[in-house]
Amino acid sequence: MRYEFTKPAEYRRIKIEKSIAYLPWGAHEWHGFHNPLGLDTLKSHGHCLALCAETGGIVFPPIYCGTQTMKPYRGFDATLNFSDGCVRMLVDEYLEQLADEKFKVIVIVMGHYGGEHVRAVRETVEAFNVRHSECVAWAVPDYELTKPDGINGDHAGATETSYMLYFHPESVDISRLTKDGELNMEEDGVGGLDPRTHASAKLGRDATNLVVKNGAPKILELLERMQLAADERG
Repeated sequence: MRYEFTKPAEYRRIKIEKSIAYLPWGAHEWHGFHNPLGLDTLKSHGHCLALCAETGGIVFPPIYCGTQTMKPYRGFDATLNFSDGCVRMLVDEYLEQLADEKFKVIVIVMGHYGGEHVRAVRETVEAFNVRHSECVAWAVPDYELTKPDGINGDHAGATETSYMLYFHPESVDISRLTKDGELNMEEDGVGGLDPRTHASAKLGRDATNLVVKNGAPKILELLERMQLAADERG
């Protein structure tokens, strides 16, 4: 399932059996004193692996390239912020390369939620879909797949911290949150429910299961549609 560990013969077989390419997309960004800086991308990689286990396909290495990060938003260090144009160019290059590889469906799971970032990715995907008829791309922020079931997105709060406790428990150190009182975005880089009292590996697991429950049917539907269109073309 993971491109970097797949040999050519396996790669070709998977493309024929389940022609789905997953792109985990995140950012280099501060996520509180307690979480790893790669949280957005580590999270989206975990979600892509879970989705791929359900649908088949290949998960490509995670991409760290975000705009509207905590650096321009709140002035945090340990954070990289790429231009809107850079994000659009990189999305477009990946999509074109994967179309050239003859994937029928390309799924970008976004772990970084900056509004400008999400818009840049989605507008690039929309333009790609207009140009291509034998391949379709879909970009979705992970919280859109959990929100209908009551689990909202946040920033280093209970939800995102729970994903790390589930995927990479060794990367979380709640004891570093020593501040008394409420945590906030300005000082702590934390938004949402307090991870000290609400985060758990179980919540991370349950939310990931929702990502699969609500995302996999859509992805398989896209694949079926592309396969039917290919059959009609002969």
